[in-house]
Amino acid sequence: MNDDIDVVRASLELVRRRASHVVRYFYAHLFSHHPELRPLFPAVMDDQYERLFTALVHVVDHLDHPGLPAHLERLGRDHRKFGTVDDDYAAVGESLVAAVRYHSTYFWDDRTEAAWTRVYTGAAEAMTGGARLSLAAGEPASWEATIVSHRLHAGHTAVIRAAPSAHYPWLPGQYATIEHPDLPGVWRPYSLAGHPDRDGALEFHVGRVDEGLLSNVLCDRTEPGQILRLGGASGSALAPPPGTPAVTLIAAGTGWAPVKSVLEELLARKPSPRIRVDVVARGEADFYDSDALVELLRAHPCLSAYWWYQERDEGRTRAAERLQSNLSGRREWPGETVYLCGPVMFVQETAALLYESGLPAASLIRDPLPTSVQRRGHVSHSEQFLDPRPVTWIDPEARTRPLSLPAPRAATQPESGPDDGSWFEPTRKPVRAPGYSAAPR
Repeated sequence: MNDDIDVVRASLELVRRRASHVVRYFYAHLFSHHPELRPLFPAVMDDQYERLFTALVHVVDHLDHPGLPAHLERLGRDHRKFGTVDDDYAAVGESLVAAVRYHSTYFWDDRTEAAWTRVYTGAAEAMTGGARLSLAAGEPASWEATIVSHRLHAGHTAVIRAAPSAHYPWLPGQYATIEHPDLPGVWRPYSLAGHPDRDGALEFHVGRVDEGLLSNVLCDRTEPGQILRLGGASGSALAPPPGTPAVTLIAAGTGWAPVKSVLEELLARKPSPRIRVDVVARGEADFYDSDALVELLRAHPCLSAYWWYQERDEGRTRAAERLQSNLSGRREWPGETVYLCGPVMFVQETAALLYESGLPAASLIRDPLPTSVQRRGHVSHSEQFLDPRPVTWIDPEARTRPLSLPAPRAATQPESGPDDGSWFEPTRKPVRAPGYSAAPR
């Protein structure tokens, strides 16, 4: 098996920078040999190309990881919402091998084909096994949820509440994939907010994505009474385990959705841990769900929360200095657990700063960062022309007015650099409600 893994990885690496050609060939081969499978896919396939290759790279990169079988079982469970049956996996495997073979003309041999066939067969068996377990447990292929409220904040962030037609099991920190009736076959993951046991309704926070498909529909063409389809809940960035003494929750943008659910879970514990919340947005008007946090502060005086944003007429670097000094100046990190969620670059840079400030790696909870097919290494000008970088299928960095932080700097290094506004530098401001805790500016 290890030999097969090495062969498959080496083979995939050879075609990796031609990813869009490989996946287009795959779908052309699949639909020409099995036209009955075309209705399982969205009408517009542009972003589907990257989704497939990203998933393929993720699986191949983790072929020897002990958690891969469980991941594949969850994928199999989730694919039930598409109407996928066991026989479909064989057709997909045939087209996948054909696509990689076609783009590996001078490097393909019988050993490589056999390795790809064995690896894919093992993955398909794990996925079909997961689908059968889901079916045996009586789990629906998908859930219908009727929208009960829709609020669009400042034209860029929607807060949607929807009541599922049957019990929908989920844990704080998880997400659900959503399909809108106006875009059949287009599914996107959105974190679940709130608490599972509150009133049965599910809450989603949707940030508008430039040129996005589903996010724009959910923001602009969604209203109470419409029915969404949901896939099963997934995600491993769950709330810290019971008994955790102190937790810092850091949320940027719609990363507030999973942080909100984790916060409510922590507050429901007896006794609850010591909790601090840092919520980040580009400007004061961009805190789209501030009333919910204010209510939690009023109900739980022990909770402290801070809002970070760029104030009017404030120098860009001064705001960044305050946030970075606040994080790097804290001394309680060794006994603290941090839950972090937001745009990819924000999470990466904040995590690096926390590690530099003394937070143990095991004390940070965050969703695994997505694999991007844009990391293709060097390509020639002709390849860039023939195979341009694809549009990412879901990219938190592409949200309207994205959030990001400057790279962490040493405290003794003077702030300098072009004043081009390319970074977002938030400042701290406490939520003004009973129980807020303020640090000196």
